[in-house]
Amino acid sequence: MKKTLLAISALLVSALTMAQVDTLTTHFVGNPTIYVPDQVNPQDSGYISGNNAYGDLAKFQLFDATYGVAGGGTVTGVLLGIGVKTDAGGSFQVGIWSDNAGQPGNVASPLAVANVTLASVDTSLAGFAVANGTVFYNVAVNFMSAATIPANLKFWAGVILPTGANELALYSSNLQTNPFADASTHTGEFWGDGTFHTFGDPANWGADVALAIYPVVNFTAGLNENVIDAVVYPNPANNVLNIQAKEDLSSITVTTMDGKVVATSTTSSVNVAELSSGIYMYEAVTVSGKVARGNFAKN
Repeated sequence: MKKTLLAISALLVSALTMAQVDTLTTHFVGNPTIYVPDQVNPQDSGYISGNNAYGDLAKFQLFDATYGVAGGGTVTGVLLGIGVKTDAGGSFQVGIWSDNAGQPGNVASPLAVANVTLASVDTSLAGFAVANGTVFYNVAVNFMSAATIPANLKFWAGVILPTGANELALYSSNLQTNPFADASTHTGEFWGDGTFHTFGDPANWGADVALAIYPVVNFTAGLNENVIDAVVYPNPANNVLNIQAKEDLSSITVTTMDGKVVATSTTSSVNVAELSSGIYMYEAVTVSGKVARGNFAKN
């Protein structure tokens, strides 16, 4: 079924500049936009990047060596740019899936998954932050169990859409000003009948766009450093986060999910009492230069 669309542009302006923290964003360029089906036909309501009258079930973005997967490691979370929501007390799922011949693997068995309530999504301008100094997001998801990057260095990050009266729409790149050349292979969705289709497929939307889905990764291959395991407690933390490794630590750095440094320490514990509730990343360096990285929650 051919789907038609109109555009709702979103102009977001910020002077913030954030540091790179292994957040994959190179697929998304330009002004965030939301496309809707042709409103001349009321039955074609909804959003191409979210819930719509076609009954789409899920939206996905493929990440590989072309779009930032530099080696093995783990996917610890996902940042999302959500422009529209209708909250009737619902939730949605965010996950990571392996690649199976150009589409997400078994959707019922993700490599990592997290539930997010629509009530926690702030779509006002105040709710947005900037990742890598280039892309906007307003949802930061942390996986309780990180996903291991598959050996072929390909994975899909996506959203299982809410149901019933609940709905959401992700931002996409702009079709006219910044077309995404790989939409026929890297941006996709599951229709209501359970079949997978890419956005760039002329039989589908025919839209060369990328979605505002940004995985947060910890690469272990290709880094000029030794990685060491660490025990982090308590998690969630209230006042102090403790990090215990096999060697003495020389420093701990705590950052937001988009790379802003918010706390540091030269001991094995760091004061997080003044941080707002949410998900943060830590990097602990030992006296011999080994590194432990991961995420934690602040109550």
